[in-house]
Amino acid sequence: MLFITPFPSQVQNDNIHILVIDDEEEVLKATRDYLVSTFSFMVDTAGSGKEALEKISRNRYDAIIADYIMEDTNGISLLKTIRDDGDDTPVIIFTGKGREDVVIAAFENGADGYVMKGDEIRSQFVDLAKKINTLVQNRRMADSLLEAEGQFKNIYEDSPIAIELYNKDGILIDVNPAFCMLFGVHSPESVRGFSLFSDPQLPDKNLKQIKRGETTRFRTTFDFDLVKEKKLFETRREGKVMLDVQITPMIHGRHQVTGYLVHVTDITKEVQAQEELINQKLLLNRLLETIPSPVFYKDNTGRYMFFNNAFESFVGLTKEEIVGKTVRDFAPKSHADFYTENDIELLNTPKSVSYESRVRLSDGLLRDVIFSKATLLDQNDHIQGVIGIITDVSDIKKAEKEIREKEAYIRTILDNLPIGVAVNSMAPHIGFSYHNKNFLKIFRIPEAALMEPENIWDYIYEDPQLRDEMKRRALEDYASGDLSRMHWDDIPITRKGEEASYVSAMSIPIPSSNLLISTVWDVTARKNFEFELRKTNQILEGMLDGIPDIIGIQNPDHSLIRYNKAGYEILGLSHEEVAGKPCYSLIGRTKPCEICASTRSVQSKKIVTVEKYVPELKRHLICRSNPILDDDGNVQIVVEQLTDITSRKQMEEAINQTNQKLRFLTGLTRHDILNILNAIYYYHELALSDDDPEKSREYIMKAGEAANRIEATIGFTREYEDFGVASSGWQSVYSIIESAKREVNAGSIVISNYISPSLEVFVDPIIRKVFSTLLENAVRHGITITSIRFSAIEKDNDLVIVCEDDGVGIPVENKMQIFGMGYGNHTGIGLFLAREILSITGLSIKEVGEEGKGARFEILVPEGKWRE
Repeated sequence: MLFITPFPSQVQNDNIHILVIDDEEEVLKATRDYLVSTFSFMVDTAGSGKEALEKISRNRYDAIIADYIMEDTNGISLLKTIRDDGDDTPVIIFTGKGREDVVIAAFENGADGYVMKGDEIRSQFVDLAKKINTLVQNRRMADSLLEAEGQFKNIYEDSPIAIELYNKDGILIDVNPAFCMLFGVHSPESVRGFSLFSDPQLPDKNLKQIKRGETTRFRTTFDFDLVKEKKLFETRREGKVMLDVQITPMIHGRHQVTGYLVHVTDITKEVQAQEELINQKLLLNRLLETIPSPVFYKDNTGRYMFFNNAFESFVGLTKEEIVGKTVRDFAPKSHADFYTENDIELLNTPKSVSYESRVRLSDGLLRDVIFSKATLLDQNDHIQGVIGIITDVSDIKKAEKEIREKEAYIRTILDNLPIGVAVNSMAPHIGFSYHNKNFLKIFRIPEAALMEPENIWDYIYEDPQLRDEMKRRALEDYASGDLSRMHWDDIPITRKGEEASYVSAMSIPIPSSNLLISTVWDVTARKNFEFELRKTNQILEGMLDGIPDIIGIQNPDHSLIRYNKAGYEILGLSHEEVAGKPCYSLIGRTKPCEICASTRSVQSKKIVTVEKYVPELKRHLICRSNPILDDDGNVQIVVEQLTDITSRKQMEEAINQTNQKLRFLTGLTRHDILNILNAIYYYHELALSDDDPEKSREYIMKAGEAANRIEATIGFTREYEDFGVASSGWQSVYSIIESAKREVNAGSIVISNYISPSLEVFVDPIIRKVFSTLLENAVRHGITITSIRFSAIEKDNDLVIVCEDDGVGIPVENKMQIFGMGYGNHTGIGLFLAREILSITGLSIKEVGEEGKGARFEILVPEGKWRE
């Protein structure tokens, strides 16, 4: 059933009330005038974040347009404040700040749109107006959607699938009637309050997934008796059922889980049908192998795809020589044409047929046989191919002479088979009615051994312990009647003074008798091959140890099997110290890494590669985990390769620092210049579009004033033209301060340098400008200053470089503002630039002096960024 919900039509611009926020007065006025005159919006303006919040609290706006960088705040901080107040008014960031991280931060904090300044005026405002229209229409449309919620209640109530609704804490708040029927409860009230997270029948793996906000689906055996035992809820059902469960976290916005939706389907009958089908298939395969007549299956192209052992003997070829071949590949042309024509008829007209034929076997003898064939159809009556059985009727058509000849023939075959064959009884006594020579040869026993069948075990097994074990096992396996147990592999046959040989044996009960067909074949060659394979593995291990990367082999639970040589050397541990321990414990952790390639590869059953920094090893690594699956598709082991990329990361960091320097210099002026340029463009566009000469002249004058501001803004950067030319490196703090002292005219002020000459920090060479700026500020603003001291102290493995004086100090209310760009009576850039220079290599600065007792600047150098 479809639910049609009416939505509001396209809104008119004159019905849209928006608020524009920008601390640049020229830009703010030009933006407002353009939006009003060109697009007919109702526009309010605010020149600061504080003013904007006041207007938002008093008025209801359809949309808010905010600049990114403002004097008292920025667009992201203002956006967070608006959202924290519960206001979901659409917000568009409209700025010249075009970094990708700004865009990401805007959307992560709830922005509804982002428009770049600096493009062609008309196109950027058309884009802005279009986004405003779309957001307002969507907002008004959402209100209409609430009306549709009631229409979905019937779907919930009438669903044949059991549905459970949980709140964000995993507490059951409602279920539908299908749930009550499936779980045998009287009403939803009887199960409300049940905890999803405490459900003992919810697998831990799936519980972790839903707590991470991931949808999970799994099959599980649900035990109603356990429900009653644990008193989870009252149910009238008992026993076990197989359920298909899907748990979907309900996400509000991008991250917040508001609840969980659970769908449950009873698949008990489906699973039972699948198991029954598997058992029937196993039974069919076993039956076919015990049928003495050749049985085969050909697909609809005539290729042999399945056959039993008897068919292999019939055509005189091995399985590998038959599979995928047609009858034309090994039958005479006349016979092949007849068989093929008959098969085509069956494929065209599904039916069953039987016909006699005389065939010549691989040994050249002619045999009379009956081919019984039928068209094989699937459950949809689609033709799959042809199945058939070949019945040898030569014995029926011939006299007893032929029967005796056949017996002699079969005996000849058995006598000359490359395997040992015997017909014997096991109960109540062991006895042999037939054996070929290879039976004696492979077991390495004399003919006389079969004359004393009760002592046959003594002849075959010289080792008493092995003899008792094999006798007990054979008798128990035969008594079980389980055909799969009557197959024994790799039995050692030892003789004093001789090399051991290995055999495999199998017994097949002959129906309607107490006889067995016992076969034995020599597997010594295969065992020797396995020995050679072990030698090859040793070579491979040598190659593994030659790999410079760490190679770790571990179980799915992270317990280690072994490392290669590189792994042991880097960890400084031996194999005995590593084996069986979780990999993460070797570096002092109590749980796997948050981003673990092995965990992900076990979950996905695919190769997973992650890059991460391991602080315990002080290395950047690429971790590549390869899950090795068993025949059932389960992860058996995980091979993890760890490649050390620390040197490469250091190179990347150097490149990033250079880029950061360039971005920093351009960023100092780009924002202001772009904003003023946008204002010039706005006034230019307004001057061209206004017919009043006086207003056009006014717009042109304002554009000229803005151009003068651009020239003044660019001027301050000339002093820093060499910033970023040299790479960061280890610098002597003592020498840097001494160099900075020579740049400053301190007059009578005494500058003392108590830094150790051997102390070095990893910084950009322009750090000299940080210390010269500190000295200049102290001389210029200290007033009563007589001395300046530089010293260094170690604190929690970090280094603190101290610059302190005995001047008037800095008022508390100015301590944070002094690092802002434009603060002060001089250029307003010195301490701002000093802080930015330090931050490039991870250093920071703060002022902690006491007003009236002097200024004290502390530069924090993190561990790893200093040495002595």
